[in-house]
Amino acid sequence: MMEYNCLPRNRAQRILMWHWGKEGAGAKFTMAMGSALKNNNRIVHVSAAKQSDLARDLRKQDAIPSTAVSIFNGDKSKLSGKISAALALLKLPRLGFEFKSIRDDFQPDLHLCSFQSIWDLAALPVLKNGKQPYILCLHDAVPHPGDDYPFRATALKMQIDATDGLIVLSDHVAEAACEHYNYPKDRIFKIPHGRFDFTDDEVKPRSFPSGRPFHLLFLGRITKYKGLSQLLDAYQSVLTTSHSYKLTIAGSGDLEPFRSHIEQLPDVTVINEWLSDDSIAKHLREADAVILPYQEASQSGVAATAFGAGLPVIATPVGGLTEQIQNRHTGLISQTLSAASLAEAILELSSSSTLYESLSQGALHHATTALSWNEIGITLGDALDRLIVLPRRRNNA
Repeated sequence: MMEYNCLPRNRAQRILMWHWGKEGAGAKFTMAMGSALKNNNRIVHVSAAKQSDLARDLRKQDAIPSTAVSIFNGDKSKLSGKISAALALLKLPRLGFEFKSIRDDFQPDLHLCSFQSIWDLAALPVLKNGKQPYILCLHDAVPHPGDDYPFRATALKMQIDATDGLIVLSDHVAEAACEHYNYPKDRIFKIPHGRFDFTDDEVKPRSFPSGRPFHLLFLGRITKYKGLSQLLDAYQSVLTTSHSYKLTIAGSGDLEPFRSHIEQLPDVTVINEWLSDDSIAKHLREADAVILPYQEASQSGVAATAFGAGLPVIATPVGGLTEQIQNRHTGLISQTLSAASLAEAILELSSSSTLYESLSQGALHHATTALSWNEIGITLGDALDRLIVLPRRRNNA
């Protein structure tokens, strides 16, 4: 007999959310999603890892109750942190016990993992044995090239197999989930990646920069798939034109493969470190456009952030970027992945004040309407309402 969930009328839906990563965009995403659901009349409780960015942000507010769990101590960018994280995998049963205790105390109607991490494996036995559905917000259906770690693909498959429904941020990821995991389409719901605000100041459409170099910004973690080599080649190309440019590369990651090329180029500023919110706000404020030269992508939180700052985005035609960036409305999509094509898009945007200001207005309007978390909360709430009444997937086996 198939087991259906039935929520009594006139009772607010209780949602247990969690994200157990220690740093990165997952914290802002979880806070935004939790607040959006709360504003949509849901009762939300969030679990975070101790000493994480999310736990810190949750302590700063009192609107969303939360519980912190022990994962590991240390910084994974250092050897001691890597060892601590590896040893913590041996303690997954203890983490699972902590999660069960939180679940039993809160008594949720559904479980929602907002941002996947390997630590979620600890929760799977609890989720599989419970009556309440388990929903995963799937940011990437497969690990990015060069952005993998041992067992990551296996862990992700285990998590997806345990879910009763998926929330995705692009059709690209939805299609990949169907292709790679044979996931049922009727259990996949899409929401847009909402904007992240890094300033309380009023944001206005940008004016075309005149009398100074056109300022390009590459923002975010530096990894293999993000196409920094193509960007440097494109930048070198546009420097040969009559226009003047400068480029800022801001984010943590391994710059060694690109360092010699960067040193040969003029007017390139590098901030190779983890960026605080204040630092991100500064870079957005000083830039004229954000550039995403990615060679592969599911979607981009950087694009949504750029729109919120009124910045046009130049991007390559890969994955979910072609859905996020509305060509010639919120940004420009290059014709191909090549450096030459990127250079053409840069030159076009920096040569036309009419185009630039139109794209800035379009980007900001898109950010304040479709990418508003209040609007997203309504869409997400509707999706959860539809998922919660479905039978659990394990009963369909």
